[in-house]
Amino acid sequence: MATMRPAAWGAVLRSALLFSPFFVLALTGLTFLVLEALDEGFRAGQVVGITVLGFVSLLFGYQVVQSVRDLFSGVVETTGVIERRWSRNDFFLFRNSYIFVERNVFRLEPEQYIEVGLGDRVRVVHFPHTSMVEALELVERVSSGRPGDG
Repeated sequence: MATMRPAAWGAVLRSALLFSPFFVLALTGLTFLVLEALDEGFRAGQVVGITVLGFVSLLFGYQVVQSVRDLFSGVVETTGVIERRWSRNDFFLFRNSYIFVERNVFRLEPEQYIEVGLGDRVRVVHFPHTSMVEALELVERVSSGRPGDG
């Protein structure tokens, strides 16, 4: 029984398109601050700004690079036991569910999360860099599939 999610490639594309402008803006601001500091000398406020924008640029850049790499790569399969499963609210609005399999964290759609439980052996078809799940297949059931079962 496999749960397919053919929109995973589209989600990777949306991620690349969403984070690219923020990366360019952060990188532009960082470049401006560094050039200004080199021209006028470093002041405390500029050092803080360079540090913050450098960190933000690094985070956005990492997300964009991983998404673009996945756009040009195929999906891979990971088979293993669900070692941990949890849900959490992101941005206080969206409830997301996750599983931990073979040292990878996968975010699942609600219908996928209901099917699997702690200790179940699953086959996850996903993109290698962003771990965006294309399909989830239950290989061997150990739990009853309810949260907290094991």
